[in-house]
Amino acid sequence: MRYERQILIKHIGESGQNTLMQSNVVVIGAGGLASPVLTYLTCAGVGTITLVDYDIVSESNLNRQFLYKEKDIGKLKVQVAKKQLNEINSNIKINQISEKVDANNICKIIEGADAVVDCVDNVETRLIVNRACLKMDIPLVEGGVNGFYGFVLSINRNYPCLECIGYDNTKMQKPSPAIGAVVGVIGSLQAVECIKILLGLEGIMYGRLQNYDGISGCFETVEIQKNDLCEAHRLIK
Repeated sequence: MRYERQILIKHIGESGQNTLMQSNVVVIGAGGLASPVLTYLTCAGVGTITLVDYDIVSESNLNRQFLYKEKDIGKLKVQVAKKQLNEINSNIKINQISEKVDANNICKIIEGADAVVDCVDNVETRLIVNRACLKMDIPLVEGGVNGFYGFVLSINRNYPCLECIGYDNTKMQKPSPAIGAVVGVIGSLQAVECIKILLGLEGIMYGRLQNYDGISGCFETVEIQKNDLCEAHRLIK
């Protein structure tokens, strides 16, 4: 009964639901983008979800990170998030890793994943995750927010990655401005992309950068090309 409404969707059905229940997703970051990503993957019945975050809940998180409450300030995000998600769906497995992602541990963290969803707010970590997913041939869903604006991009070996589009030259404002509702839009889109990847559906945002302008209420899809000189792709052996 829990999954009745999504089993009715022709793209899912009972076989697709079984696929979701057998899937393994790693979510990097447990903050604003991760709040809708984790919630909707949990609700959808993704069988194993691994949360990766070393941060604690702070008051400034509460405008957009709805997994947390005032009483959670000072607690580890992964511990609070796991408890909240298990209360939503006790039938799935939630793993927690309270470590800072770096070039030395990322491959071990994502090993065995069917998909990775990157929900961090810094360039360095995104580039580390981008390279690791290409190396290990694991689909990656990227997303980012700046104020009323955001983007979503899905990545795999055969399509452009963050370095293909020059993301390694990006300079981000710290702390990055964000409004909760826009973070919710982008995180929800990331969850949709992840579910499509797990189900092997068509229409995944490979080679297409989806931009959202919350001021105008418009979406814009930009076709992007794989760069033959991209260092991240060149490192794949």
